Amino acid sequence: MRIAVFASSLLLSVAAVAEPLTYAFDKAHSQIHASVNHLGFSNSTARFLIKDGSLTLDVADPTSGKVDVTIDANSMDFGDATWKEHVSADKWFNVASFPDIRFVSTKVTSTGKDTMAIEGNLTLRGVTKPVTLNATLNKAGEHPFSKKPAVGFSATATFKRSEFGMDAYVPNVGDDVSLRIEIEASAG
Repeated sequence: MRIAVFASSLLLSVAAVAEPLTYAFDKAHSQIHASVNHLGFSNSTARFLIKDGSLTLDVADPTSGKVDVTIDANSMDFGDATWKEHVSADKWFNVASFPDIRFVSTKVTSTGKDTMAIEGNLTLRGVTKPVTLNATLNKAGEHPFSKKPAVGFSATATFKRSEFGMDAYVPNVGDDVSLRIEIEASAG
């Protein structure tokens, strides 16, 4: 009888561990960086902040994961107010008409131990196109301060800005946008 109770307890604890959890983004420790080549001299980089969203993940099966994140387009920081004003205007981000950038995953595929391709739809300037994030699960476990389940990811992606209606100055200002994403998120 004790063996049956022990086995049942073990199965219940394994089932509890294998359930998907919904994580909220830690906005202070999550950033999105976008870079574009500027006249061949440099890669101009901006940082964007997460406005809202969530990540659902079963650590035992990351391919069942889902992400839905909204980024504040007006949060872009190039380190220069004049450049930000220029890029916020109509022919670029047009933040007055399109204040949000959104990514919603459609499929997650394992590409190796702790790596995955996260396919999804990126909506920028009212245009939605598929984009794939190449992600690495950095860590999953109990957060040492909050004692809640937490996860951390790093991801990269590339897309063409012209596909989203931002074709000003191509090719002098590069068409390819490189993303670097750092995410921390906690459950409960």
